[in-house]
Amino acid sequence: MNAQEQKPFEEILEHLNGAKKIVLMGCGGCATIFRTGGIKEVNDLAERLENTGKEVLARIGLPFGFLCCYLPVSSKFVEEHIEAFKACDAVLMMSCGDGAQTVREYLDEKGVVKPLFCVNNALGYSGGGPTQFHEECLGCGDCKLALTAGICPLTQCSKSLMNGPCGGVRPDGKCEVDPERDCAWVQIYKRLEKLGKVDLLLEMREPHDWSRAARPRREEVESIDMMEELARTKRAIEALGVR
Repeated sequence: MNAQEQKPFEEILEHLNGAKKIVLMGCGGCATIFRTGGIKEVNDLAERLENTGKEVLARIGLPFGFLCCYLPVSSKFVEEHIEAFKACDAVLMMSCGDGAQTVREYLDEKGVVKPLFCVNNALGYSGGGPTQFHEECLGCGDCKLALTAGICPLTQCSKSLMNGPCGGVRPDGKCEVDPERDCAWVQIYKRLEKLGKVDLLLEMREPHDWSRAARPRREEVESIDMMEELARTKRAIEALGVR
């Protein structure tokens, strides 16, 4: 998921300088988990804005699991509040940049061109939870986890070295850049040793292919049946005892 943190309130107000009528839209995905754009956070920010004299025309909070960056979902919430979008002076997106730009592009296509600002700073792919998260994947487009014992050196090595450790590994296996951090390649070696696959380190490999990392990246996939998937989600939720 995309780790994120909310910008300082003062910075948000600076972006809204001259704007009176505001639309707030959150996200039921990463922003809910990181408490930067869930339903509660949307309401909290709306109240803070109203206390400064802003008029919040719509508080659009997406339920958990409803992703702002997935247009078939977010567009339905936009359409439900389209008149508020048309009447507002600015849109505040409480999501990552993907969600914000997905909504912005949709509004632009409908001829609703408004200043749109992202309330959150996205910090990259992170895994973990429920409270502690750390970056695991760079999204490089040429995954090599099969060759590195499931540990990504691009994110776990301070220097993002792909061909083994540097000369600064400490005697205790720590990183020379951060003495509190385990050397990624020491961890890779230890895990390969447990798997009986240390010989993988002896193989000559082609240079890392960075061509898939060229921005902006685009993918075309077959669309899912959203109602069918939501029905599966409903069954899974009910199986957990949630009614």
